[in-house]
Amino acid sequence: MTTIQSIHAYEIIDSRGAPTLEAQLVLDNGLHARTSVPAAYSLFPNEAVDVRDEDPNRFFGRGVLHAASYINELIGPKLKGVSPEKLAEIDDWLVKADGTRNKSRLGVNTLLTVSQLIARAGAVANGIPLFKQLNNLYKKKYNEEIKISKIPTPIFNMINGGRHANSSMDFQEFQIIPSSSFSFGTAYQKSIELFSELKKVLEYRNATTAVGEEGGFSPNLSANLDALEILNETVSQLKMKMGLDMFVGIDMAASFFAKNNAYTIKDKSHAMHVDEYIAFIKTITDNYSILALEDPLDNEDWAGWKKLTSLISSTIYIIGDELIRTSKDRLNFAIKDGSCTSFLLKPNQIGTISEIFELVRIARQNNVSYIAAGNMAETNDDFIADLAVAMQSEFVKFGAPILGERVAKYNRLWQIERDELGIK
Repeated sequence: MTTIQSIHAYEIIDSRGAPTLEAQLVLDNGLHARTSVPAAYSLFPNEAVDVRDEDPNRFFGRGVLHAASYINELIGPKLKGVSPEKLAEIDDWLVKADGTRNKSRLGVNTLLTVSQLIARAGAVANGIPLFKQLNNLYKKKYNEEIKISKIPTPIFNMINGGRHANSSMDFQEFQIIPSSSFSFGTAYQKSIELFSELKKVLEYRNATTAVGEEGGFSPNLSANLDALEILNETVSQLKMKMGLDMFVGIDMAASFFAKNNAYTIKDKSHAMHVDEYIAFIKTITDNYSILALEDPLDNEDWAGWKKLTSLISSTIYIIGDELIRTSKDRLNFAIKDGSCTSFLLKPNQIGTISEIFELVRIARQNNVSYIAAGNMAETNDDFIADLAVAMQSEFVKFGAPILGERVAKYNRLWQIERDELGIK
């Protein structure tokens, strides 16, 4: 039986220019695995948090030397001689060792680095791709097979607003979602062509073509509906049909513009109460080829979420990101309440891969879809792509089809489609 010989963690820099963790594991047969994790930027209470050094003399206090030392001096030595097949047991040990609701003792960055590393090492030890190892581990844990039959459909970030860009638009992301009838490779190709054409359309309109943190353009448009019109125009320019070849997704991130039970956006001259705002959303979905709405209401407006979901969820995915926060408790409540039909899976919001498996299990038992998603602060690690395939998520959401940390994940999906599923 192959066992762990050593683990070593260290700092690298993420896509936002701040330190994060990378680690390498060496097996007793000389083979090794490596992984890195995105940063956790917690916006709401009880979200999982990173351990940071808080040393003002290094990286403005954002260093992660303490987290690395937890792995190198406390966790790693105790895992020497342990089989990397024991992911469930190791994850359980890590969660209990931390002992906090939000992983604040050891840090979600510490726990996720070790959990991902063990999963990768298991794949290396077995000589199989990571997605197959993860799929096998899920089956072993729950005695339930997730049949791998497809690459998840990508949701590409095209235009940014809200807190992700320096623009006048309120909504955070305007997205293109290729038809699920396309292979991943074809969807990727067409979306990259659309992204290039979008730049031309924006330049023709004298709109800025700077990009936001996740790669989408951040143009100086006056209202949210302008972005939807531009996406329609871009799709038309390439002789494709909106609503057939391409669909629209919006990450509204409504908590950004919600205040005192009212919603204030550029498209309206006054603050809207919840019912008026929901009626406005319904108008958008009636007039544009919307397939997915993420965080359309404030993250604590449970009544509003339930009302909107009952109104339009038969044709549109209502996705909880800030609503669910990759939390088992919030997911269970949302399912019971009928608040959404889908949610984002973000490992750095929960801590271990086994906890992600548990959320997938809950979702599958309750006919709720899930979407493997990247983060604002990313690395070139493509672990999330393999996880998406292993769990057969409905969609993946990694950002725009540009920027190295984004395309690393999309390229991994393309590789799996070609090399493992045999789709050229």
